[in-house]
Amino acid sequence: MKFLLPLVPLLTFSATLAAQESGSERRNAAVPILFSTSSMGFSLGAAASLQGLGQSQAQVVGVGAYSVNQSYVAYLGAFNYRLGKSRRWFVDWEGFVGQFNEKTLYLDGPEPGSVPAGSNGSAIADALFGEEQHWEINGTLRYLLPLGAGRDDTTLVVATKEGLPMVSPSLREAHQGAYTFLELKPFYERHSVQALGEDFVSQGMTLRLEQDARNFWPSPTAGYQASLELTRDWGSDQREAYTRWEAQYRHYLNLGQSRWAKQQSMALTAYLSDLPTWEGGSSNPEQAPAWFAQSTLGGWHRLRGYSSARYHDRSALYYGAEYRMVPRWQPQGGIPFINRYRFPWYELALFGGVGRVNEDFDLGELHKDMQWSAGVGIRLWVENVLVRLDFAVAADDSGVVVAINQPF
Repeated sequence: MKFLLPLVPLLTFSATLAAQESGSERRNAAVPILFSTSSMGFSLGAAASLQGLGQSQAQVVGVGAYSVNQSYVAYLGAFNYRLGKSRRWFVDWEGFVGQFNEKTLYLDGPEPGSVPAGSNGSAIADALFGEEQHWEINGTLRYLLPLGAGRDDTTLVVATKEGLPMVSPSLREAHQGAYTFLELKPFYERHSVQALGEDFVSQGMTLRLEQDARNFWPSPTAGYQASLELTRDWGSDQREAYTRWEAQYRHYLNLGQSRWAKQQSMALTAYLSDLPTWEGGSSNPEQAPAWFAQSTLGGWHRLRGYSSARYHDRSALYYGAEYRMVPRWQPQGGIPFINRYRFPWYELALFGGVGRVNEDFDLGELHKDMQWSAGVGIRLWVENVLVRLDFAVAADDSGVVVAINQPF
């Protein structure tokens, strides 16, 4: 069993994407964190969130932790800062550094086997174990297009009660259309793998187009979200250039209330990725980009029973479904220490998914011999941040995921 903590907290904030309870004040919060992962062991740290720093809609998040095996992580992110007085232009920034002294990476060693590590036919034992250093920095310049719901008013106001939307039709159902965003995201990522004595780097630019008609962004129960990403790394003398595209669709069905549930919903997703510049995929390692820049499955979003990038190759396909339920019984307000935080609800989830990577972009092949993962989870809505804990199993592995935000 593996315990997985997100290397970079997956936070996405926007003035148009933040639904606040009427009359709620901006708050700052700091909490100690205890966790154990397969790469760090038992770890102690702290996380802090500062809301309204510099601008009323902005948020700054910091996380730091140190472990018994002398691994560490440090993260700082600033989200949702407007450019000047614009109501359409926003900027985000994230930086991360980590040292992992007991990391498992699904990479070929000095003497690779007949099946490439990380490919769909590889074994769970086809991996390297040891020290890894990780550095990452990302920026996002986001523009809200004057279309649909964003044509006249760039702020969505959702009335909430006890942290949940009081009225939950999607934007499309409310005849407002959808928000459409265009994002430009420069990035730099480097991994130093001691077992190979090599640094793996990817840097470049991602262009993202997104249409969003969800009714409540933190945990939607109606509407949809569709996105298309195009990533380009122009390469250098030390690394291969590549182009990757990714498409994902998410749909949400409101299942209503019950005797036991305040809220029930079904979330569905489909994901497709390909690197058209990498002919032959894993059978052509000489032209391979770094493993984390390939089409990947495993980790916090897709096939959660496996470690991050357990499967990686030229193309990937994934289908996922998740049932979510907010129980009527919410006792956390009476628990000492916990009741110091704004913690109006928790949510239970059942989920499953299937997916596959392949060395060529072949939709027929991608639907054969697919890997699977399923599990249960709990989501905590604390200080306007959704914390996710998932226990997932797969055919030959299992894991506990601790992350930020819903998987889809």
